[in-house]
This record gives sequence, structure tokens and C-alpha cells, in this order.
Amino acid sequence: MSNSSSGKHKYHVALSFAGEDRNYVEKVAAQLTADGVSVFYDKYEEVELWGKDLYTHLKEVYEKRAVFTVMFISEHYQNKLWTNHERKAAQARAFEDSDKEYILPAFFDKAIEVPGLTKTTGHISLANRSPEQFANLIVKKLSAAGIDLPKQFPYGDNAKADVDFPMRKGAVTKIISDLKSYTWPRQEPAIKAIFDLDWSALTPDQIFVLGRNIYQCADGGENRAKGILHDLRRQLAKLPDDAALHLLNGMFFEVYFNAQGELRPRQKGRFLNELLELQTIKKFAPSISFIHRALLPYKEQLPFLPSLEPDLLKFTLLVKRTDPPLVKSLKLDGRELLLKVDNTEDLSDRLWKLSFVNFTIAQLKHEIAGVEHSA
Repeated sequence: MSNSSSGKHKYHVALSFAGEDRNYVEKVAAQLTADGVSVFYDKYEEVELWGKDLYTHLKEVYEKRAVFTVMFISEHYQNKLWTNHERKAAQARAFEDSDKEYILPAFFDKAIEVPGLTKTTGHISLANRSPEQFANLIVKKLSAAGIDLPKQFPYGDNAKADVDFPMRKGAVTKIISDLKSYTWPRQEPAIKAIFDLDWSALTPDQIFVLGRNIYQCADGGENRAKGILHDLRRQLAKLPDDAALHLLNGMFFEVYFNAQGELRPRQKGRFLNELLELQTIKKFAPSISFIHRALLPYKEQLPFLPSLEPDLLKFTLLVKRTDPPLVKSLKLDGRELLLKVDNTEDLSDRLWKLSFVNFTIAQLKHEIAGVEHSA
């Protein structure tokens, strides 16, 4: 880590915002945290702030304790006592370090004028920019300033397209080979052997591929692998933190990407619910960030993306007036989810496609609430 982020600087960035803009800022803070950024965000500091003289403490934070202060400027920001206090503290620091940038302005509304902030100061518009996209810009700014952040899981191409994964002699190769056998008598002892491995001796790519293959075994019905997915949080707790994240990343990747590293036309959704239960657990935030980033280029092809702040989905339902009422159409963002299914089709993967021609509201509720669907 560079000198600019060590010593007296406790935080990489301090976030200054009005309470009315908290929903957006909180998502930025969550994404930054997942990316390894040390953030001053008031909700993360409740214990630290408890009982302190906030006037003095916040002045110290915004004037001395961060590498950058990010100002989220809106019509609410300019009129708040506390945001003005934070702004003045940050501007005092900017004046002291006038040879380099310190305040990073981000505007919800460019028409807002902030005292002491000149129009010639470089700024970012938040219009049509998601919290995740803005957080990415902050990460790039920190990197440009020489701040060393944790690497964002740079898995090799032959792990993402694991058909190319090198199968050299060794215990891990034997396990992966057995997992790929699609034969339960070989898969079961291989699954058991995984948790006896020396995790410190494995590469991130190896652990990632193991995660992929544990998930594919569970999806194929192997009981020990299914047990791991059903008790995932407890099973991951048995591993070193880094290994748990690599394994979870592999599982997520297997849901969405095939052996060639290409997006699956039909996702392996049987155990996605178990993975998504970890979305709001802070220690797994880097994994949620990893799969979210991997899926961003395909956002228009998917009903939702795993996110640190789970999406609220809105459906359009068309019902036939019968007794009982029958569902005729179910759409998400204009995409029809109800389809006719050939009896010979493999129904093991029904993520986001409900395989009934006609069914009642009660049946719909059961399907959406079932373990094989995430709504």
C-alpha cells in the first residue's frame, strides 16, 4: 500500500452526502467495501461514533483521515448543517494540499452550486450511472493514486473455460477428474476428499474449479454435494476465508457459464437460491461483487443479477377469470416466463421459466417460493 493510504490516513475514501440520497450512497459503500476499499460511511461506524463529540470527530475525519472525500451533491446536500460541516473540513484539507486533488465531486444535479467548489473542478455526473459503476470509478481513482487494493480474483482463462484446465498428476487433479465423471460412486468420495485438502497449497484457480465441480455434482443429483449446497454457509466456515471465497466464486460461475466459459442459454438454477442467501452477508460481499461483474455484459439477457443490494423484481400477471383463476401470462420486464414444455424435455433446470401451460394463483405462489426459484 502506498504511503498516501497508510499512517494518519485511516480511510481510502470518506463519503459526504445528504440523508435523502442514502439509498444510492449505501450501494456505493457496499460495492467499495467488496472491492477492498476502506470507507468512512456513517452506518459502518455506529459503534465508533457512539458517544463521541460528532462535530469534532467528523471534522477530523473529513480533514485529516481520508485519502479522498467523495461529495454526493444534490439539492439536499447544500442545505444541511452536517454536510456543510463536512464540506468545510474537506475544503480546509484541499486548501492545505493544494498541489493534489482531494475532493471528488459527484453531482446528482449539475445545477446545484456548492460554496467554495469552483466550476472548473473536475466532477462526475451520477445521471444514468449505477452505484456499482460509480464505485468502479472510485476504485480506478485510488489505483491511479498508487493505492494498492486487493486483486479482484484474476482467474485464468483455463479456469473460466475449465474444459482447458490443465490436468497434471496430483491429488487435486484426481478429485477434479472424479467430480467430472458424472458417476455418483466416484463423485461421492471425491467430494469428501475436498475438505481434507491443504488449502494453503492450492492455487486460486484450483479452488475455483473445485467450486465449479461441486456445484455441477449437486446439480446432477449427487447427495454429498447437495448436502454441501443445502448447508453452504456452515460448510464454507470450515475453510480459510480466501479459500471459501474462491470456492463460492466457482459455484456462482458454474450456474451461469458453461465449460467453454460462455454464458449458458439456460442457467443451472437448481441451487442458486442457496447461493443467493449469502448476498447480504458481509464476509461474502467480494464473491457477490465477482459474479455481478462477470454478468454485467449480459445484463439484458438475464432477469436479475446477484447484487450486494438484492434487486426488487416486478412482474406483470395476466389471469383468466375462471374458478379457480388460471394464470395465462407472467412477464418480467416484458419477457414471458410462462412457456409450454415438451414432456421429454429435461425439467431439472427451470430457472425463470415456469413449466406449466395453465395453473392457479396458488400454484404460482408455490412455484416462485420453491427452492428451485429465486424471485
